[in-house]
Amino acid sequence: MGVGLPVRLRFALKYAADGGVFVVAVALAYLLRFDRFPSGVLGSQAWAMVAVLPLARLAAGRLCGTHRISWRLMGLSDAITLIRATASVTALLLATRLLMPWLAPGWAVVPLGVIALEGLASLSGVFAIRVAMRLADERHARARNLGPVTAVRRRAILVGAGRAGRTAALELRQRPDAGFEPVAFLDDDPTRAGQVIEGVPVLGTTADAEAVAAQVFAQDIIMTMPSASPERTRRIVERCRVTGLPLQTVPGLYELISGAVGITRIRPVKVEALLGRSVVELDNLAVQRVGGAFAGKRVLVTGAGGSIGSELCRQLAALRPAQLILVENNENNLFEIEQSMQRVLGDRTVACLVDVREEAQVRGVFAAYEPEVVFHAAAFKHVPMMERHPEAAISNNVGGTRVVVEAAHRHGVERFVLISTDKAVNPTSVMGASKRVAELVVHGEAAGGSQGTPPSSTRSCAVRFGNVLGSRGSVLHTFRTQIERGGPVTVTHPEVTRFFMTIPEAVRLVLQAGALGTGGETYLLDMGESVRILDMARQMIQLAGLTEAEVPIQIVGLRPGEKLREELLRDGETSTPSGVAGINLARAADASDAELGAWVVALERAAAVHDVAGIRCILARLTGYCEPGATATDYGASESQIAALVASA
Repeated sequence: MGVGLPVRLRFALKYAADGGVFVVAVALAYLLRFDRFPSGVLGSQAWAMVAVLPLARLAAGRLCGTHRISWRLMGLSDAITLIRATASVTALLLATRLLMPWLAPGWAVVPLGVIALEGLASLSGVFAIRVAMRLADERHARARNLGPVTAVRRRAILVGAGRAGRTAALELRQRPDAGFEPVAFLDDDPTRAGQVIEGVPVLGTTADAEAVAAQVFAQDIIMTMPSASPERTRRIVERCRVTGLPLQTVPGLYELISGAVGITRIRPVKVEALLGRSVVELDNLAVQRVGGAFAGKRVLVTGAGGSIGSELCRQLAALRPAQLILVENNENNLFEIEQSMQRVLGDRTVACLVDVREEAQVRGVFAAYEPEVVFHAAAFKHVPMMERHPEAAISNNVGGTRVVVEAAHRHGVERFVLISTDKAVNPTSVMGASKRVAELVVHGEAAGGSQGTPPSSTRSCAVRFGNVLGSRGSVLHTFRTQIERGGPVTVTHPEVTRFFMTIPEAVRLVLQAGALGTGGETYLLDMGESVRILDMARQMIQLAGLTEAEVPIQIVGLRPGEKLREELLRDGETSTPSGVAGINLARAADASDAELGAWVVALERAAAVHDVAGIRCILARLTGYCEPGATATDYGASESQIAALVASA
């Protein structure tokens, strides 16, 4: 009622409308009970009731909050509130009627028929004006949205007849501009079979998708379950794909709650919805721990423009740090994340175009801004490329980590968190081995430093996890590009599997691990079940509304350095709970600090002179690195070279 009216005037109009209904209800009750409006004593009583009872009902409505309810959006809970307000006054009137002979013997009692008729008329009247208002609003919305629409609406089956499905059906019917006409529901709850919801029939379960699609001449299938788990989503997609129809979905639950989008913002189902896991919910203690560790601190993030680094910055910004120092060597990436962070933190954002391998630059940043917390996310991560350029992997992933961690300890940083990878576990690639050495460098510096310095007060830890969904250069991006080109989609091996996690969840758990660490830990994020890449490729083709005949899959063989299956624990490591859901602790004995310092220096020197054989030999000694098909004896050819490098270190 009165969408553009001031709040006070809108409430006054609601009170006036309800008051009018209550007056008519009292008069109508007497008319129906006596076939005419009574006179004499009953007439006086009727006029008194006309004056008093509407006021009592308005007061009850105010106490129950009926006038705060939107008439245009009234639902079941609102109807119950109206019934409660009406019943309370009727019950009070009935009690008064029953007690009147004892309380006031000379007064005329209100007839029971009048009480019943008045209550029924009042409830019917307030319901009627609200239903009329809602119908008028829906008609207006439909007329408004019909104007610019010229395209034919696509016939859609909605999967999920719950609250979200009901809302989607109503909104899609009211919004022709959304482009979809709901013609049937599918729901796996057998009690809903045969129901009609918002004018749309429930014609079966998801197992009946093919038959129902043919029956109603459907053109699309829309999932209307924004909170469905990935497991349930996978099951539904598998059952619906036989129809050959495009699979769409309503926005996710968090998007709907935030108000960022409406339920009619229909979009294609993305493979991320099938590969992700049920998100680990954080308890209040975990949230408070993160806030206490990072809020109000000067926080530095290396690799700030990358997939993980930029999400770290976004989540850290929400914790209101005293300063957020962005370290990145890619100009465009740094510009983008700086612009994003300045919108949140303003001048508390500091952007530094710095290469972590340049020791003087890194020291200058630490001296200028004195960070209290460091997240080291800068790394080269592409396995085949690092196989071709092993010296770059060592220079950046090992040398860059050493430079940053030494600067952190020298300047008394409180917390240092290394972003590691599951490829560091029993590595078969130079990239994975370089990240394992980075873990050793972080733990070694915490224990006593590479140059024999005393143990550091910095609480250093490493956080190890697998692939993240949506990162730059990920297999998802590659597959999407190949599908858009018409294929082929290239898979390295029919049985290759990988662990996957969404970037926001990975970062949220990284922050938890960083707040939890006391020094020297390696944390493992719970990655759930591994995913077969061939299955993922097939799902992406199906979600694009295509078949393998249209977009073929080609098996091309494992690339250099790649594993068939990734692992999260090294040989000799054990995993124990960390006390935080979704995070485990890896325990193992590492090389002594004295040995480690010499080997790391030798490794960096081998990289500096492009001694690839020397690099591989040292990595084998430090990490157990072994290329697929190779043995430990294959790395003995450079023993004299390595001995000389280590001795000089």
